[in-house]
Amino acid sequence: MPPHSSHLRRNAAAYCVLLVGLLLTAASAAYVQQSIHERRLHRFDGAVHDGVLGLQQRLELNQSLLQGVHGLFTGSRFVSREEFDAYLESLKLSRNFPGLEGIGFARWLRPEDVARYDAKVRGGQESGHPVWPPGPREAYTAIIMMNPLDARTQQGLGFDMLTEPDRRAAMLRALGTRRQTATHKVRLIQGWEDAAGRVGIVIFIPVYTRTEATPPPTENLRGFVYLPLAMEDLMSELRFSGFQETIDLEVYDAAEVRDDALLYASSPPASRGASVFQQDVKIPVAGQTWTLRFNARQAFIAASTTEQHGTVVGAGLLVTLLLFFITRSQVRARTTAETANTEQQRLTDEARDAVQVRDDFLSIAAHELRTPLTNLKLQLQLLYRQLSGEGDLDVEKLAQRVLSCERQTSRLATLVDSLLDVSRLARGLMELNLEPVDLDELVREAVRRFETEARTAGVQVTVDSPAPVTGQWDRMRLEQVLTNLLSNALKYGHGAPVDVRVRSDETQAMVEVEDHGIGLPPEDAQRIFGRFERAVSSRHYGGLGLGLFITRQLVEALGGHISVASTPGRGATFTVVLPLSGPRAAA
Repeated sequence: MPPHSSHLRRNAAAYCVLLVGLLLTAASAAYVQQSIHERRLHRFDGAVHDGVLGLQQRLELNQSLLQGVHGLFTGSRFVSREEFDAYLESLKLSRNFPGLEGIGFARWLRPEDVARYDAKVRGGQESGHPVWPPGPREAYTAIIMMNPLDARTQQGLGFDMLTEPDRRAAMLRALGTRRQTATHKVRLIQGWEDAAGRVGIVIFIPVYTRTEATPPPTENLRGFVYLPLAMEDLMSELRFSGFQETIDLEVYDAAEVRDDALLYASSPPASRGASVFQQDVKIPVAGQTWTLRFNARQAFIAASTTEQHGTVVGAGLLVTLLLFFITRSQVRARTTAETANTEQQRLTDEARDAVQVRDDFLSIAAHELRTPLTNLKLQLQLLYRQLSGEGDLDVEKLAQRVLSCERQTSRLATLVDSLLDVSRLARGLMELNLEPVDLDELVREAVRRFETEARTAGVQVTVDSPAPVTGQWDRMRLEQVLTNLLSNALKYGHGAPVDVRVRSDETQAMVEVEDHGIGLPPEDAQRIFGRFERAVSSRHYGGLGLGLFITRQLVEALGGHISVASTPGRGATFTVVLPLSGPRAAA
């Protein structure tokens, strides 16, 4: 059999694991990408809904004002200018209708009435201005009331709006429906309709003396109440998520998007670039149909960018490769075992010893790796919750979580290397890297690593260290001691506070870790420092009983000693005493 065929046959399971893992990673990445896209689309739809609702409310508010003035004229056979002004003054237009240019009433005149009306105006019998522009027409209107009426707006008194084609078309449609009717896109007359002559619309509603069911359109017609609206003013108070920052809005006075029907654009089209999302919404406006086009810029995507997709791909590839190498290692181990089967009898005794060493090593490794793995798992859970939440993602918090995971991973790698020395503890051959260590700083650093775990358990950890304490110790070994003691205090403290105290004198330093949990009987005070020894049932508390054994071995290797004082039900205090000059001086 060719060598490559034999290799493939032996490692078929490993390559199957690799293939399945890559397929699952690809499927997960596609699913996450689709979820991110749907979440962005949902957020865009929500902004569109808020924008449409906000604009409709603004329009309905102005139309309600127009309808109210219509009711004023309908409810009275004669409305004086004073009554008109008093009614509008009571509505507090400047406060409740910001940006409103004004509202007015245009009287309907038949051709035979124009001369008599002009004569009364000139004779002072009626207020206002003669009808203008002059010229023969089938019908006339004259603006006789406007609010606010000032030097600018009174220029429009007497103007016949039937002479302007767009306004005439809207007024005639209003006669046919007897309802509010808006013009198409017009430029408001500079002066009385709008100070700057901006683009907008004018809404009309006819006023009749009597309201028979089906009279001719102009019979009993008194005139029109009208309301000019500048689009800039109408849109100035519009608010919804992302408006003018990541989402642009265009308003068209038509059922379709046409350049000549553009009423409003929040930004010039040339400056916004390609749209990532676009949605058109049609709304009715006083007998017309408007089209609202919402465009999401590239910045909308950037504002919701997450690292979730990259995290899933990276994690999937990492797990896949890990499983591949584990499976291949298992295949190789099986091959090696099959090859060595012929020598099994001769190596039985050696294998038994090797198994015992392996079991001891795995027990110690499992316990020592648990603490950083717990912290790493907690950080990953928090990271997952943050990534799967509905709200906006906090990139700074994500970076902090990832950085914390990186620190725990580095710590795991360091512990794996250091576990090779654990077997030397019992023989006193532990290699120590002595250096000046600030015990106060090391204690506070250890407590900070447990902040998340303590917060989750509802435990308050306090540090009492009045002054720096520096000695010749192995930083990593001393960190292991503190980690084991803090881990035990949180585990057996039942949510009670944990106090850590650091003291020193001229020759030695002392660290006390006190919890207020279940405590332990006096007869167990020495036994718990033995290998695999426990003071509580493993059914209720996890662990293999190695933590305090390793802690004692490390403390003694550093030239110190450890003791415990405890009362059942009141907690326990572990005291570590270390010589400041290091283990050589203590020996």
